[in-house]
Amino acid sequence: MSKLDNFKFSRWFHAGHSLFQFSLVVTLFLGLNMIGLTHFERYDLTGDRRYALSAETVSYIARLTEPIRIIVTKSSDNGGSEFRSYETDLLNLVKEYEYIAQKMGSGPIQSEFINVFQQRRLAQELVEEFGIDRPNLIIIASKNKHRVITPEEVYISESLERTAFRGEQVFTSALLDVSSPKGHTVYFLTGHGERDISSVDPISGLSELAQELRQRNFELSTLDLASPETRVPDDADLLILAGPKHPLLDREVSALKDYLTDRAGRLILLIDPAIRNNLDELFFQWGILAEDMVVLDSGPDYMMNGGDLLLRRFDAEHPITESLAKNNLSVLVGFSRPVRADLGAPLDDRLSVTPIVGGSETSWGERFYRDESLIGFDSDVDLQGPVSVVAVSERSISSDLGIEIPGGRMVVFGSSDLITNSRLTVLGNFTLFLNTINWALDRNNLLSIAPRPIERLHITLSREEMIELRLVVLLILPGCAAILGMITYWIRRT
Repeated sequence: MSKLDNFKFSRWFHAGHSLFQFSLVVTLFLGLNMIGLTHFERYDLTGDRRYALSAETVSYIARLTEPIRIIVTKSSDNGGSEFRSYETDLLNLVKEYEYIAQKMGSGPIQSEFINVFQQRRLAQELVEEFGIDRPNLIIIASKNKHRVITPEEVYISESLERTAFRGEQVFTSALLDVSSPKGHTVYFLTGHGERDISSVDPISGLSELAQELRQRNFELSTLDLASPETRVPDDADLLILAGPKHPLLDREVSALKDYLTDRAGRLILLIDPAIRNNLDELFFQWGILAEDMVVLDSGPDYMMNGGDLLLRRFDAEHPITESLAKNNLSVLVGFSRPVRADLGAPLDDRLSVTPIVGGSETSWGERFYRDESLIGFDSDVDLQGPVSVVAVSERSISSDLGIEIPGGRMVVFGSSDLITNSRLTVLGNFTLFLNTINWALDRNNLLSIAPRPIERLHITLSREEMIELRLVVLLILPGCAAILGMITYWIRRT
């Protein structure tokens, strides 16, 4: 064999050897990726294990039989460091749900992140399927049921600063809602001139409220109890009476009593001043007193032009108003009547009545509000402040084993206009009413998943310490690096 032939053979041999090595490397990487896709583990290395799911959530995921979709809507604007932190928390939590579902072999959980301003086709599908076109929302859906979650729901805040992450609790609660065969059914009572959930009127309509509730997987219906044969349906999880203009019939009041007492029902009443409602006997039975007065406030920071009232006094210990109190939110209402505990009601150890929202120290309940010449606080006839406008009443049921079982729950608002289309999204109005519904239905409270505190690192330096830090960062560290480089260069030269 000639030298030329030997050279050609050697060249082809080395080329084939290189190709073989390249194919081995490619095969190795492909194999590792395949193993990684089918056999992988996720570990939460955060100090507070913010994204690790609890055993309770894992057990719920393991019982899933239908696919779950988690859709996150976002925009191009990053919204600053606070919003970027929210996106990071959300992404890691969603991926953890997906991972656990895949690991448990249950119904799959799939996530989608959609920019509603750039991905117009997908955004339009969201509008058609869920009626949602806003960014920064989370939709958890299964079959024909879905629940919408806002960023505010996944954090606990105090003085407008996030103090704890409760994403798992909210996500798992929503997952149970949409995967259960039955959602929460809410009936709005009709027949007495109440506010209409289908009306788009800005002053009296409740269409905005209805839309918000349906987006959160509530099933809404109307109910007229005036007919003698009509009773509260068996599927009624909550009844709402919103601003009746005429008194209820005695048989309707009896039906509400039976619903609360015999079936441990849940009832929210929004009643306005100057209107007879025939609910005094029901209130008396549940320890509530709602006299026909108007709440006024002489403080300039609490009474708005036109008679609107700013409510800023909240019970910081009650689940309904805790977030409002901690974040210094206000509630705007029109003319309101006082609602408080009835000290003359029969003593009942099973009954608990708590005023949760009210006016300031300068508020009072004006009894002669119909005559402008008599308006002004009179200690002999008027109700001295601070005056409460919202009160809750709940009754526990003692079992044969001595266990206290939650019974009926009733919440009474002294005004109904705070949930109308023009006021619903003002200040903390919707937060207050949504919290009320969630509390009445034990939504989120059935889970024993604790929020994860958010740890923040704060470094406080004096002016002198800041100068020393700048010297270290800008001069000493670069100088040490330069000196080390010069020494290394000198050693190599020699």
